[in-house]
Amino acid sequence: MAAPKKTSATVNKVTIGCKLPNGFILQVGEVTHRINGFNQSTVIGGHGITENVPSELWDAWVEENKERDLYKNGFVFAHDKAKSTAAEAKEKQATQSGTEPLDPNAKGDVEKLTQD
Repeated sequence: MAAPKKTSATVNKVTIGCKLPNGFILQVGEVTHRINGFNQSTVIGGHGITENVPSELWDAWVEENKERDLYKNGFVFAHDKAKSTAAEAKEKQATQSGTEPLDPNAKGDVEKLTQD
């Protein structure tokens, strides 16, 4: 798919929520935009929030990536209103991406090393 068109008219923007820890680089053609993950300063419901992403870039990226798990499983999403993105992030707070930090106190097959 071709890169989004550049116009001098007002560009519509979206706010993106991302459940990955380090976010990712959203890219279409030669156009890129850094998407924040949950290790960033603005986090709602375990999602990094990135504001002011051109909606045309987002739409083009979705078209290219609509079958990827990142998008299909709702780990990245966008709305034209920041409040709507925040609301969806809160709704999906319990959703796990598999990239969450490990709980060192969780019960499992590995025994804790003790020093004598």
